[in-house]
Formats: sequence, C-alpha cells, structure tokens
Amino acid sequence: MKRLSIFRLAGAAMVAAAVFATSACGEEAAPAPSGPVDLSTVTLKVGDQKAISIEVLLRASGQLENLPYKIEFSTFTAGPPLIEAAGAGGIDLAQAGNTPVIFGAAANADIKIVGALSATGKGDAILVGKDSKVASVTDLKGKKVAVTKGSSANANLLLQLQKAGLSLDDVEPVYLAPADGYASLTRGDVDAWAVWDPYTAIAEKEVGAKSIASADQAANGYNFWVASDKAVDDPGKSAAIRDFFTRYAAATKWSSDNLDLWSTKYAELTAIPVDASRTTWTRSIKEPIPLTDEVIASEQEIADAFTEAGAIPGKVAFADFVDRSFDQ
Repeated sequence: MKRLSIFRLAGAAMVAAAVFATSACGEEAAPAPSGPVDLSTVTLKVGDQKAISIEVLLRASGQLENLPYKIEFSTFTAGPPLIEAAGAGGIDLAQAGNTPVIFGAAANADIKIVGALSATGKGDAILVGKDSKVASVTDLKGKKVAVTKGSSANANLLLQLQKAGLSLDDVEPVYLAPADGYASLTRGDVDAWAVWDPYTAIAEKEVGAKSIASADQAANGYNFWVASDKAVDDPGKSAAIRDFFTRYAAATKWSSDNLDLWSTKYAELTAIPVDASRTTWTRSIKEPIPLTDEVIASEQEIADAFTEAGAIPGKVAFADFVDRSFDQ
C-alpha cells in the first residue's frame, strides 16, 4: 500500500484538471473596467498543483482571510497543463517550474511571466531504486528514464546528461505523469525516474529510492508565476494578482518560521507522510525574488539547451514573455 501517498496526491489533480479544462473552453474575456478597480467584483482563477499546494499554504497561514476579491482554485497534475490552461485563458494565474514556462513560450502561448521564486533545486532529482546498480548519470546510458515531458525534471535530466557528456538520445525517455513514474520505478519498468518534491521525498521515504543527481548541481531552482495575457490586460485581475503576491510572500515567510507546523498541516491536507513533508519543505520552500536579468539569462540558457536538443521548435526569446511590472 506504499503507493497510496502519490496516488492520492495525483488523483484529485487529474480529475480537477480534466473538468476545469473542459469548462474553460470558449470562455470570453471580461471587459476591462474604465474607472477605479472594485476588487469585490473580481474573481481570480488560480491554477494549483498538489505538489506546490498554494491553496493549502495560504489557508494554513491565514492569508485567505479578509480577501477583497474572490479566488477560485483548480488543481492540475503538473506545470505543463497549467501553462496550457493559462494560455487558453481558463485560469488567470499559476506557479510552475523552470521548464513549463519555456515550453509555453516555445508554443507562443498567450502568457506572461509575472513573478519569480527561488528554491534550492535539491528536491528536483533523478532517482533510482534502493537496490539499483546505477550509481551515476553516466550509468544511465542505454537505460529507461521516466520523466514528465516539459517539466522541471525534464530540464534536470537534459542538463545532467549534458554534464555527463551524454544526450537524451543516449537514454530512453519514458514520458509519464508523476504517479505513473513512481509506479514504473517501483515495478522496475524503468531504471530511473526524474521528478521533483514532494514526489522525490515520498519515494525516498516510502521505497528507499536513491538520488544520483539533483538540480542544484546542473540547473537553476527557479519557479515562476505565469499569468494569462487576458489577466495581465485586465486592471481588476492585475490588481488582484499584486495583492495575491503580497499574501503569498507573507505565507512563505510563515511557513519558514513555522516549519514543523507547516509540514504537519501539509502532510494532513495532502495525505503524504509527515517525514516526507518535512523533507520537502526543508529543501523546497520557494522564496519570491525579483525577475532580474540574471534570472532571465539563466532561463534562456535552459531554453537554448532544449532547442539544441531538438526538444522544442526553434529558438525561444524568454525575455519577450516577461512582464516585470508586477515585481514588488
């Protein structure tokens, strides 16, 4: 029954994402107000991931109290479908890793990168089974590696292979959602699994999976706030997003200051082991940072790596999708 933690974490997200994607189709943009913004009339649609749990964090820290606007949360399995939903205007705002935003830009999605966050990258790892003879990235040559396409784990895998003098052509990528990647690793259907926290921590704690490489050794640990073009162009939504960022920053500080309480609450609300939760939030708390030239340049390097690998069409100009007007 050890697989239950990850399956519970992913199950609700898959259902919510499917229902939400259907309901978002054909939705028209609300007309932008011409006078002062009345936030009481605004509904901010925020895409969430169980792995990130924005709603859980904001609720636990008290930052959802006394909101001057409404928030509708919808949960997705990973970053790529969040970017797709934002580009379609189905959600206004989402947080995703360093790679979904690049794939969104490559697809010329109707999105803007409106905020950045920094983490250690240590929870974004390439895992092998506890009894595996694979001890390094070099040992992955000719092996099957599970990974979610277009995720931060995809970038970690690509960059780790390059660092070891290999390419994606030297391994057999098996593109799977996190729950399926976990199952494939534990069954021995794949030799390794590239994934992120809390899935990394769950696999380490529940089945003794071992990390052979983490993103802090090859990639950046950035996450990003992504807004739909429609939300950016809407004064009411934009004002709500700015307020939301202030609340999220306060919630993040609260989680750092109350790590034991936050880890316990996160474990309860997401049905994962407490020790996996504490490991996750010890190394994977995401701190808001400015969208600096350095951040943008780092993302451009990852985008160029995907272009050179033939994983995305053409060259991405990441800076063209950045809107720094939301930096606080």
